[in-house]
Amino acid sequence: MTLDPYILQNIRDVISSFEPESASDAAKPLSTNEIFAPESHREALNIERALIVGNRGTGKSVWSGALAHPTLRSELASTYNDDDLNHTDVALGFHQSAGKVSGVAPSPGTLSLLLKNGCDPEHIWTAVLIQGLSEITGSSPQKDLRKLINWIEKYPDKSDQWLMNADLAIGKLGKKFLLVFDALDRLGKSWAEIRPLTKGVLTLALNMKGYENLRAKVFMRTDQFQDQAIFAFPDASKLKAAKVELKWHSTDLYGLLYNRLKKDKKSSSAFEKLYLAATGRKLRPYFKIEDPNEQKQIFNLIAGEYMGSDHRRGRTYTWIIDHLADAFQETTPRNFLVTLQRAARARQKPKDTVIDHHGIREGVQEASAIRVDQLSEDYPWIRTALNDLEGLEVPCIPSAFVKRWKDRNTVEAVVATSASAAGPIELERPGGDKEGLLLESLVNIGVVEIRSETRINMPDIFRVAAKIKRRGGVKPPTASRSK
Repeated sequence: MTLDPYILQNIRDVISSFEPESASDAAKPLSTNEIFAPESHREALNIERALIVGNRGTGKSVWSGALAHPTLRSELASTYNDDDLNHTDVALGFHQSAGKVSGVAPSPGTLSLLLKNGCDPEHIWTAVLIQGLSEITGSSPQKDLRKLINWIEKYPDKSDQWLMNADLAIGKLGKKFLLVFDALDRLGKSWAEIRPLTKGVLTLALNMKGYENLRAKVFMRTDQFQDQAIFAFPDASKLKAAKVELKWHSTDLYGLLYNRLKKDKKSSSAFEKLYLAATGRKLRPYFKIEDPNEQKQIFNLIAGEYMGSDHRRGRTYTWIIDHLADAFQETTPRNFLVTLQRAARARQKPKDTVIDHHGIREGVQEASAIRVDQLSEDYPWIRTALNDLEGLEVPCIPSAFVKRWKDRNTVEAVVATSASAAGPIELERPGGDKEGLLLESLVNIGVVEIRSETRINMPDIFRVAAKIKRRGGVKPPTASRSK
């Protein structure tokens, strides 16, 4: 089926304008048009579920920002028919712009200084809670954060009573209060600072469940959740057992794409015509496109059905998801949108579709480069580990990685790089060789997958940028990628 060139160009222009590379900011949330709420994320917005876990790019800051923004919070309440959200006041306890905007969230520099001065992390976050509540109740024991922490330490009974009174006051207003924590990996400059502060956040979140109308919501990175030392406090298992994981299924990702095209004023008319051409039906207002068969029909018109001339190279609808997945088989919306954006900006534009398999492959190269850049921000040592694997071919035996690292003294360089890193890595363990522990670290963060006792693999989302080969796979870029 051939579509009007105007429709193709219109949709191509909008996809080209996507800006998914930068993370959403809880203090500067996405616009209403960009918010897409998968049904599977309903529990992440439930104020009774305190702990939300997800990898980078899965939407933690999107949801924290939406919760903190009254208009977006109201829209989510309507989407999910959640009346609690409509009657909840929200304050940001910490977010990635802490210290740059007004509010109660302390800056990382302030937190570092408080730790150096011997302040208990639990007292720090209790003080932040009181400051957040003070904006609603109109009263505070102390306005200055440091003086408030001292007051909590000196008068714990008065602190408890103040919080109980605030809880009653919030209830009399017919409201709830939610304290939101995001970007916990930015609490400090090193894991030695981040770990106790994160533990303090979680302790506060658990304690707040003892109140009728006060709740906390903590958005946490997957690797932090796996750090057992962070959960070394009484009843931490209650938080872990009730966690919500931010997962994106393929139907969610395509639903996100179609939602963007449907809501954008520049593409809404063209997308309605494309939908009609693909399905034979008119697109109804407020209608979610969730059926996979319907999604395939639409994407076939956008990208063509195959990653080549026929089915042997794969179908675009499934290929793009599979090649963006990490070792946990998770594909993030950011990687998905980056790939589509780059495909729409490809030098050679297809005549009969919006994008094609050539552009999609370029998009995967771009997404891989961005993903490794982002991973390097979380784990500064990872580029050293990957660079020393350049030229190897996967799948391979684990000893191929280990030998390359031993030959190039990779572990020594990793240890030097990771000394002040804000991401955990464990290279010292009785009975464990350091190269083996480095490989285990890559497995734990989804960069390497174990296929059998004798075979390991690296997903394309990391492999391509690392210039590691795979027979028949997407080739690493031969020149510097275009911006």
